[in-house]
Parts: sequence; C-alpha cells; structure tokens
Amino acid sequence: MKKPFFILGFLGLLVISLLLVRISLLNSISTTGITLVALQNKIDTYKKQNEILKVQYLQAASYTHIAARAKKLGYVPVKTEVDLTSPMPLALR
Repeated sequence: MKKPFFILGFLGLLVISLLLVRISLLNSISTTGITLVALQNKIDTYKKQNEILKVQYLQAASYTHIAARAKKLGYVPVKTEVDLTSPMPLALR
C-alpha cells in the first residue's frame, strides 16, 4: 500500500515541478518577445533616419546645390581657361 502512494506522490511532485518550469519558460519567452518588438521598433526608426540622412547627403552633394551655395557665398566663375598641355610662352604680348 505504501508503493502506490509513493508513486502517486512522486508523479504529483513531478507534474507540479514540470508546470513550474513551463510557467517560468513561458514568462521568459514573453519577456523576450516584448524586448524583440522594442528592438524591431528601434531598427525601423534607425532605418527611417538613415533614409532621411541619405537624401539630405545626396542633395547637399549635388553639383547644382554646390554651385548655388558657391554663388551665395560670393564665388564667381573663372572666365579664363588654362591649358596645361600646351607650353606657356615666356612673355605675354
């Protein structure tokens, strides 16, 4: 009579301990899921910021923007051209 009681008691403790392990695993998985969602949101935010910065960089690096900025700062285009392939005369006439 002691053997069935011992076996049932052992099985009961085993079931309870396995339930506790399952609860702790589910809790850690749900916490990990919340953290994963937060990280995904940060990644999306950084991707959007990266796209905005890329567009701003490409606009600032365009030749039309550089020419407009140079004109605004007072630079004027050079009227004379210098040819580096032909020899320069010793004296100008």
